[in-house]
Amino acid sequence: MLATAVTLALLASASAADGTPDTRSRSFGLTAMGAAACAETEAFCATTVLPALAEDPKLSAFLAETRAAATRGGPADSDAGSSNAVADNYRAVVATGALRFPERLALGCCLAAGACADDVAAASAASAEASKDASRLATAEALALAAEAPEAAAKMPAAALLGANAFACRPPGGASRCGAEAVSLYRRAGTAGFDVGTMRAGEALLARFAGPLVDESSDAACPRTSASARDPPAGDRADAAAAKALFRGLLVTDMDARAAARLKELQRAEEMWLVKRGNGEKGGERDIAYVLAGALVDGTARVAAVFAVCVVAFLARNTRVGARARAFVWRRSGCAGLATRWRLLMEAFGVTPHRRVGGGRAAARAVQRTSAKKMAKQIVKEILDREKNR
Repeated sequence: MLATAVTLALLASASAADGTPDTRSRSFGLTAMGAAACAETEAFCATTVLPALAEDPKLSAFLAETRAAATRGGPADSDAGSSNAVADNYRAVVATGALRFPERLALGCCLAAGACADDVAAASAASAEASKDASRLATAEALALAAEAPEAAAKMPAAALLGANAFACRPPGGASRCGAEAVSLYRRAGTAGFDVGTMRAGEALLARFAGPLVDESSDAACPRTSASARDPPAGDRADAAAAKALFRGLLVTDMDARAAARLKELQRAEEMWLVKRGNGEKGGERDIAYVLAGALVDGTARVAAVFAVCVVAFLARNTRVGARARAFVWRRSGCAGLATRWRLLMEAFGVTPHRRVGGGRAAARAVQRTSAKKMAKQIVKEILDREKNR
């Protein structure tokens, strides 16, 4: 019995170690998330927002005036490294506090997939990629402000997801796809009823928690450690807990398979962080010696617990408490029922004689007659013995 308990304990410990995990650095999809966010932003603006805005004369006039002012105006106060004056002029218009939600939405979609993006590309002296980046930066600033407007949830709930996608497509200066701003925008989209927003918020938290475990070559290292970065530190257990809650909430939606895969990645990241904190020399990789040591410690604890229970049961076997405990375990564990069924089966096949249990009045009378006969025989025998001895 003890050998069986030891074997079971060691097997349980080995299964808890989960075999040999993937120790390679992983990319948690920030680059792919940014590309998908760009495509979704441009597609939604081109197919939904811009056709609706074309039917609104006030917004059409606003866009015409803004385009005219941006293309003829001089360079605005631009950030370091900016070389597109038209894009800077659009960003200056976005930053003004006089714009309302529909105007910011219209300007953001115009910069994403409309004529405003063509203006930025025409005024760019650099490559097409640089002009695209400049228009996406202005789009992110405009649509993120539109998503945060108080009337956005009532007038257009999809603006929350649109703003989050624009922000993830080209995060403004100092921000990243796993920063607090991106997570907040995507969680707002999830609250508005978009499961993809909840999923991307969890993926951003997962990437931020993984930190240096994310593949550096994917240009999605997160969080950023530069002086201008505003990302929280990597390895924060609060990020892991928040991501786990978001992914578990998606297990009852159409994104259950993707959420389950992300939960497994999160578990691997937690294991890697645990090893890295315990032994920094390994740099976050799972050490087989560490796994075996954990299995040995857990197995020893289980074996010690089983041995202690066996010793206590043996010492108390003849006591009143031990007898009651055995009777209780015998009944509650199902062993008594199993023994009863086995006996009935053996009686049915004639292996063992049937046991009489409660035969009624006839059985009681038969018992009384048998005992009376035995007593009569004993009395007659005693009388005959006395007669012989005379």
